[in-house]
Amino acid sequence: MSFFDAQRRSAPILPGFGDDHVTRSLIAAVLFLIAFFIVTTPAWLMDTRTIDGIGVWLKPQKFALSLALHFLTIAVLVQQMPRQARAGPTLTIFASAAIFAMLFEQVYITLQAARARKSHFNFETDIESLLYALMGLGALLLVILAAVAALQIWRRGDQEMKGYRLGSILGLLIGTLSTLAFAGYMSNSGSHWVGEHPGGGAQIPLFGWSREVGDLRPAHFIALHMMQTLPALGYAVDRLGGPARSVVIGAALLQLALAAALFMQALSGNPFWPG
Repeated sequence: MSFFDAQRRSAPILPGFGDDHVTRSLIAAVLFLIAFFIVTTPAWLMDTRTIDGIGVWLKPQKFALSLALHFLTIAVLVQQMPRQARAGPTLTIFASAAIFAMLFEQVYITLQAARARKSHFNFETDIESLLYALMGLGALLLVILAAVAALQIWRRGDQEMKGYRLGSILGLLIGTLSTLAFAGYMSNSGSHWVGEHPGGGAQIPLFGWSREVGDLRPAHFIALHMMQTLPALGYAVDRLGGPARSVVIGAALLQLALAAALFMQALSGNPFWPG
């Protein structure tokens, strides 16, 4: 297929965007998180307090951007389905649960940041241990939404753009499963560091990943963002008229292999980017 033929055959990526309550709810969540990021930016810039050598506001800021991207991704990808499917009970229930989980997590992370207390891996008090466990449940609800969206796209999604459809299904499903695996390991190990982390040690700007000891978060990051890279690649291949199936599956395997390699590197105690 030529480039121009592919362009003629490609369906609009966002037909009827926002004409259902699930999409509108997801976009409302995105706008809330962006507003949160903007409002708390002065605190991030001016508050000099740290936890383990990392600014107290870095975590809520990162979570706001990451979750905004997550909800925006789901909102865009589910447009491959007809309105009746998007507005059906399945997506309504799981999207509502995910948004509620996001609000809980963002509020708790922010309160802990304001108190200069850890939100993750914090078992110092009974209430903090309980809230950390509830955060784990919330994180599960957030990623399960992606898996549910993938299954709905597989069952009811438009099949005209084969690369985009396959990239969406694989990105959401593999991203969900691999993210749960890496996050589960970190939770069970009680830390995202491998080795004794020196407070205030060298770290990668904005991300906060350690440059001195093994850090499991880069692998988690690569796995999680398969939800964006594979659909985007599939859409690009459709537009260019390439072999969509081979490219998308190959990219999925490569990205999964990269995440596994970074995970093994971290387990050996070696940083992603040595300081």
